Amino acid sequence: MRSKILQKLSRHRIKVLVLLFVTGFLFYSLLESLRNYDWIANEEESFSLASSKQSLNEQQQSQMKTDSEIKNDKEQDPAQSSLSNAHKFWKRIFTIFDENRMNLKDRFGALIEVTDKSKHLDGPKTKEALLSRATMSDEVVSELKRRHELVVSQLPTHIAEATYNKGTTGVVFIGGAKFSWLTYLAILALRETGTKLPVEVIMPKKSDYTKEQDFCDNLLPELGARCVIVPDTIGESALNGRSLFAYQFKSIALAISSFQHILLLDSDNIIVSNPDLVFDSPLYKKYGMITWPDYWKRTIYPKYYDIAGIHVNERKRARYDRFPLFEPVNSKTGLNVGPEDAVPYHDLEGAVPDLSTESGQLIINKATHGKTILLSLYYNIYGPDVFYKLFSLGEQGEGDKDTFVTAAIVCNEPHYSVKSFILSPGYFDNNNKFNGVAMAQKNPLSDYNLFNELVVNSFTKSGKTMSVPDQINHLDALTKKEFDSYNKMPIFAIHCNHPKIDPVLYMQRGDIYDSKEKRLRYRLYNGMKYDKTVLSSSKEKTIETDFEYEQWLHIQNALCVRKLKFEHFKDLDADDLCEFVNNQVKWLSPGQQVNS
Repeated sequence: MRSKILQKLSRHRIKVLVLLFVTGFLFYSLLESLRNYDWIANEEESFSLASSKQSLNEQQQSQMKTDSEIKNDKEQDPAQSSLSNAHKFWKRIFTIFDENRMNLKDRFGALIEVTDKSKHLDGPKTKEALLSRATMSDEVVSELKRRHELVVSQLPTHIAEATYNKGTTGVVFIGGAKFSWLTYLAILALRETGTKLPVEVIMPKKSDYTKEQDFCDNLLPELGARCVIVPDTIGESALNGRSLFAYQFKSIALAISSFQHILLLDSDNIIVSNPDLVFDSPLYKKYGMITWPDYWKRTIYPKYYDIAGIHVNERKRARYDRFPLFEPVNSKTGLNVGPEDAVPYHDLEGAVPDLSTESGQLIINKATHGKTILLSLYYNIYGPDVFYKLFSLGEQGEGDKDTFVTAAIVCNEPHYSVKSFILSPGYFDNNNKFNGVAMAQKNPLSDYNLFNELVVNSFTKSGKTMSVPDQINHLDALTKKEFDSYNKMPIFAIHCNHPKIDPVLYMQRGDIYDSKEKRLRYRLYNGMKYDKTVLSSSKEKTIETDFEYEQWLHIQNALCVRKLKFEHFKDLDADDLCEFVNNQVKWLSPGQQVNS
């Protein structure tokens, strides 16, 4: 019995020992597992902390880099920041224009209708005579007046300085296609006057630059010039998909040029006097804007003055033709106008003075005449819709030319219009008919001096008692001699617009091109010589120059000696072109017998 009990106890001991052993083994395994877990956890924590520190360090470095980049963005390129501000400015301006659009044909039909010439009143261009040339309803006048008032009130007084470089002076042209070629010739002539003024060539579209990239990037820099691309400068958001047209290019060019003091020249306008002297003159500093005359007297529709809010005093005369009249000290009513007096409307006080403007050249200060530039841009954007007809009434020369002076009058910003009349170079054909080819405009400084001497000082010397009729007689005599086309006034610029200096165009004109001799039939400028004013060693001097021969030498050197490439000539046979050019140079050279 006892033996059995001992056997059972022994078996229980073995089980307990086995159980203890298993329990110990499991406990040990669990302990090791926990240790392994702690190690892994510690390692992961360590890795995680290290990774977090590394990630934080990278973030800090990245943030430091970002902060640095932001700082650099603010400090790195003031030009880029200025460009951004310029884009915002132009966005604001074009929004004002769009909100006060003048293309209202869908609402009113034709805003202004020019009448048949049979209905025009003859005689002086009085208010009644000008009103007879067109019709415009009172409803249209009222609506245009409302929109014009809003534009004038909303436009800033000055152009933002972010849009130009203060204190700079330069010359501006329009480029693209044939205009790039013409501009190249014009810049060559500009440099021969001795000026070192920088030049900007405005490219209306990006495609103009792409097609003329060699012209922009290589040819222009060697002449101290560069291209300015309109969409890049104004900003795509401001343009908002709008198309720009040729009649808007000049006002756009004035607006976006980086210069404060600007000489704007048409691409076919050859300057022959150093413009530096004008920018340094008391004339420019006094007026800040200089314009030149066209052939015609002004034909601004009288209702424009209602639209623009310009008061015209119909009871007081202010001028005779393009010259001012002075009120004699002994006759306080000498300038008064009665109902029966047939006084030209533009001779009245407050009206825009004669003559109409020829905009092939314009000098202006953006700092003092910024609002004039902005308002003229508005006039040109809606020019074909209404303003061009308001300013021309169907007469010749309709376009941008009168938008600049009218804008200056509205903005009460002064201008000086050259008083000397245009000289018209040209040739007589085989039928003895004269054909004008250009407009030679006179030097503004010489003109201003003569104006002061013969007009302003003449009245002062009379003791300011010269009667108005005597003043008119005096001024009438001056227009026929001292200020006429053939006065001795130095020429400032020759606007070669009919035809332009373009060998391609010449070769297409059978009336002037001799296909057998492969040269022109006539000296288009009839041997015209001029005294070119230049600066040499800081001294002014004049050189007698054969204008036409000089231009052909430039053409020969560019196309046939240097063989420069222009988009305008890409489809023309270079050998044929240069045969014509070389023949023309030989024919025009001094000492050659010519049939003119």
